[in-house]
Amino acid sequence: MADWSKDQFMSAWEQKYVSTNLKPGSRPYDEAFFLNLNSDLVTSQPDLKHISYTLIAAACCAAGRADIVGKFFDDLTRTSSPEESEQTFLRLREAITIIMPYLGMPSCVPACYGMIGVIQRKGQQFASTKVLRKKTISEEDVRKGYDLRAQIYKGVGNSEIFDLMEKYFTDLYTTSTVVTWGYLISKANEEVFQPQDSHLIVATAIMALGATRQTKSHIKATLGIGNSVQCVKTVVGVVTRIAEWADRPRLGPFDVDQLAVEIREALKQ
Repeated sequence: MADWSKDQFMSAWEQKYVSTNLKPGSRPYDEAFFLNLNSDLVTSQPDLKHISYTLIAAACCAAGRADIVGKFFDDLTRTSSPEESEQTFLRLREAITIIMPYLGMPSCVPACYGMIGVIQRKGQQFASTKVLRKKTISEEDVRKGYDLRAQIYKGVGNSEIFDLMEKYFTDLYTTSTVVTWGYLISKANEEVFQPQDSHLIVATAIMALGATRQTKSHIKATLGIGNSVQCVKTVVGVVTRIAEWADRPRLGPFDVDQLAVEIREALKQ
């Protein structure tokens, strides 16, 4: 169990870096709850085994409980070999990276610091230091951003408002397209995730954030690129449980079946 209070190093690390933004009265990390949540997700949707924990981490960050992620990582990798832990670390790292534009750095850094603390205790061999991206954005990143954005939002029905965003908030729209989709997500897709996986992570974060309208759009988008109705329903259930645990407002409702009908009809046109 990741009981950092009994470890002098981790206790000091948590107080200095991880739990500084927690509101008084916030629930403490519950090992059984989060490991069972991960197990339930994998049992229900075996195809999500390689990203189940990234979905939980994304939801925690969006629900204002990024402090959970380090302890969750600690428990997930308790008996892992360095190679297994390295892969888990890489997937969690990239999940946090691609949701950061939607949540903001303050919502994500406690997760980063928590994971770093675990590695500082266990050793660098249990993490990945693989660098996926260059320090400058290229024309190729720009092209990939526009291509991936078009692929993801095909059939979602947001073209009118996107055109207006590009007209009146040009730099914000361009940054979202080039940096979020081109520089961050496209590279994660090439090295770590499949496109349907990375988008499910993004949709999970937006859902846990409580952004109802955007969640409906992203549910349609994630169905449109290959995630099944049952998969999405399962993820909605997991995010709902995390939101309730974190004392967040009730989510939705989201009629996944109806959204699936809408995206199927739109993609026929």
